[in-house]
Amino acid sequence: METNQRPYHLVVFGASGFTGQFVAEEVAREQVASGQSSSLPWAVAGRSREKLQRVLERAALKLGRPTLSSEVGIIICDVTNPASLDEMAKQAAIVLNCVGPYRFYGEPVVKACVENGTSCIDICGEPQGGRADFCSSGMPRVA
Repeated sequence: METNQRPYHLVVFGASGFTGQFVAEEVAREQVASGQSSSLPWAVAGRSREKLQRVLERAALKLGRPTLSSEVGIIICDVTNPASLDEMAKQAAIVLNCVGPYRFYGEPVVKACVENGTSCIDICGEPQGGRADFCSSGMPRVA
């Protein structure tokens, strides 16, 4: 499926984690600041629907945006389950990966994105992660 026909432009994967919560809130905040409440179809993804729902509820309270949780999709996905990674990647034009530590969980996410024609952005800040892992893995290099 062409990426412009996918249900979500952006999926924040690992949205219930420490960094993912901030990323999800900032995506929502940016939409409020630009006055485009639902112009960017996006979703949060992770293992627990309840935790993801709480992330959206907290962001809605902080931003004074009570309809946020009904505007944002929720995808259940586990980094240790390749089929769920594929399903997530098939629904997005871009996956913003906030799952860590990257050295353990980064490659499966990139692999699912590459195999499904999805762009992947990773917030990896680990010195041993990132580009070096993918240069040696035989997978396409990403910047």
